[in-house]
Amino acid sequence: MKYHETPVQVRFYEVDSYGVVWHGHYIGWFEAGRNELTERFQMGPLQLKERNLLAPVVEVSCQFKLPATFGDFLIVQTTMERTEVAKLIFHYRILHRESGKVLATGASTHVLTDLKGNLLYRAPEEILEKIEAMQAYLEV
Repeated sequence: MKYHETPVQVRFYEVDSYGVVWHGHYIGWFEAGRNELTERFQMGPLQLKERNLLAPVVEVSCQFKLPATFGDFLIVQTTMERTEVAKLIFHYRILHRESGKVLATGASTHVLTDLKGNLLYRAPEEILEKIEAMQAYLEV
């Protein structure tokens, strides 16, 4: 398995009064990594919507290991796991670029629905092909 890597630099507004990144920004960085990966395979949010599909988040988790501070250069690593249903599960690691230390890990689960929110039990064939291409790229 490999990761798709997205660079991030901590901006001033992301730091709280303790001088470390506020915890909610990690979820935003997960999203940035996921969107960069999925858009590469024409499965980003707007690309799915053009195909009359949505992929809402139904679960998200984050485990904090070490703090990030203003100006730090980070790498968001994103990968996914295989599933048998119309669901996408992504896993994330946020690393400090210079030290390589893991600052946070997490995951998000997304289900596929139509535009009215009706759950799909099987992804359309063209979407399955894109998912398989993404999984091949990630060696999952």
